[in-house]
Amino acid sequence: MAELKRFGYGIQALVVLASSPGQYSSAEIAEQIHCEPTALRKILSRLTDAGYIEVRQGRGGGYTLAKAPADITLSDVYGALHDESPVWDRMLDTTGNHLFGHKVRMSFEQIMNDIHIQVDQVLMSYTVADLIE
Repeated sequence: MAELKRFGYGIQALVVLASSPGQYSSAEIAEQIHCEPTALRKILSRLTDAGYIEVRQGRGGGYTLAKAPADITLSDVYGALHDESPVWDRMLDTTGNHLFGHKVRMSFEQIMNDIHIQVDQVLMSYTVADLIE
């Protein structure tokens, strides 16, 4: 699953859990956000490992938030669900192993660093609570 798609489904799952009290099964969440249940369980597992949700196994079990919605930033969620380097990092693939490529690579690295900082600042400015209001 593409990184941003996983991120989108993860945020939506957290919004579902934050929107009303009680526990939800992965199937209930998947139905609400129109996500394939197997893929969603992988996302929920990662969010559980990161400490943002809790899961109770067995009959009557389900998923609940482990933290207040206002304490979960979108940056937190992105970090928990992100595996690969962002798509803009692929700019480096265009630089070659030659003089000009090395010069351009240094500029690209600075641009990518700036993008990472800006994206993180934006994601840190939003919480799950912001999305349920």
